[in-house]
Amino acid sequence: MEVIVGTAEKSTEQFIQFFYPNYDTQRQNLGNLYRENSAILWNGNAFGAQQYSEFLGRLPMSHHEVDVYDCHPLTATMNAQGSCGILINITGTVKYGDNPSKRTFSQTFILMPDEKQVGNYYVQSDNFR
Repeated sequence: MEVIVGTAEKSTEQFIQFFYPNYDTQRQNLGNLYRENSAILWNGNAFGAQQYSEFLGRLPMSHHEVDVYDCHPLTATMNAQGSCGILINITGTVKYGDNPSKRTFSQTFILMPDEKQVGNYYVQSDNFR
């Protein structure tokens, strides 16, 4: 179990280091993280992967600061390669456009192992509030 937790922690750190800088500066790079069946909620609004990509393209520039995150391996989803899903909870602040005020955000992801690219994950669920 220690190896599984360690893998989840490392994968979570890599995901966060990729996700938020790209969300803030190169949102077009996020599309490959999602699948057509990914469940995406942004402030209570549901999106399909393509709709979400279009929506992100219309948002003003942003700056996220992650304050804390936590991850848990979802061992019930273990696949034949020994990889399992990861539940990630993140809180921090975000600033959009020229607005000087920062807003607190909470985001929860479920990452699932990518069967086509062993060692990679995709976003099965994304809930931003």
